[in-house]
Amino acid sequence: MKKYLIIAVAVLAVGGGLWFWLGSGGADEIKIIRTAAVERGDVRKVLEATGVVKAQVGAMVKVGARSTGELVEVRVRVGDEVRKGQLLAVVDDRELEAKIAEAKARFRLAKAKHEYAMKNLPRRERLVKKNLEPQDTLDQAIQDANVARFEMEAAKASLETLEVQQSYTRILSPIDGVVSQVAAQEGETIVSGLNVSNLVTVLAPERLEMWIYVDETDVGRVELGLPVEFTVDARPDRIFNGTIDRIYPEPEVRDNIVYYRALVEVGPDEARLLRPEMTTQCRIIVEVARDVLSIPNTALKWVGGKQRVFRVTGEEKPEELEPKLGLQGLERSQVLEGLSEGDEVATQLVLPGRKKAEKGI
Repeated sequence: MKKYLIIAVAVLAVGGGLWFWLGSGGADEIKIIRTAAVERGDVRKVLEATGVVKAQVGAMVKVGARSTGELVEVRVRVGDEVRKGQLLAVVDDRELEAKIAEAKARFRLAKAKHEYAMKNLPRRERLVKKNLEPQDTLDQAIQDANVARFEMEAAKASLETLEVQQSYTRILSPIDGVVSQVAAQEGETIVSGLNVSNLVTVLAPERLEMWIYVDETDVGRVELGLPVEFTVDARPDRIFNGTIDRIYPEPEVRDNIVYYRALVEVGPDEARLLRPEMTTQCRIIVEVARDVLSIPNTALKWVGGKQRVFRVTGEEKPEELEPKLGLQGLERSQVLEGLSEGDEVATQLVLPGRKKAEKGI
């Protein structure tokens, strides 16, 4: 029984405002405690949701080594700014250097043989034409020239292969950005296999986006291009802005609740004030009524199952009204009829015959 009583009190607090005890005994007249003016301005209908800051695709790259050997040099630390193509780390390449020297020698030898064969070929042709040598001598010279050419091409290909392998020992930054992680240190042995060893992670800090997790009951009101405001705990006084760029069709289930992910692009200037994986508190602005009359939601009171407003008239008893409302936002509601600009309305009052004073939500 006590459990249901607590639930009932909570429902009353949300639906009609918070109540607090003034003391024993009831009030004979309506007592105005606090008021607000009917003002002209913008009223916004928003959806509140939670989001998270993420790096865009390609904005966070894990740089690995495709070569096996000792890591002899690491040139960067976490927080260092790097440019695309900048040398980050070096793997021991002495064995490859020796193989490359050997391959260069083989290439030079094959090239020399090919050059000799090409010079010998015209001589053989002239001798055969003068019938000083048989035809098979020329055929052999042509074959020797072709073999020498093939050997030279094979030696060159082997040399280029080793030079490519040597390039794997020099770890370069693939993008402009900031080093966000260094996963290895000098002296460690890097073993290249099916999985490339990740050494350094580079992040482009200006290429961020935000994922908003929209409840399935609200996703029908979310459209591409809608403006979004969001804040992060690290910068509570700063409001960041963006627009809905994509809405993913596939749902995500979290804590048995179905959400749909909406993606918001973040400008480069604002992105530099954020970090990946920051939690955001978002407001998706669904609809805006501009330059309209409005009252604070705290002025709306539930009386007899209807929303009423108590206008202060200067007399002892305020006037109880049921205005026609338009767009209702989180903090203010649009007034279509029943109130005029400058009217004073009660946001906190005591009703007759009650022990409690009513405050708006």
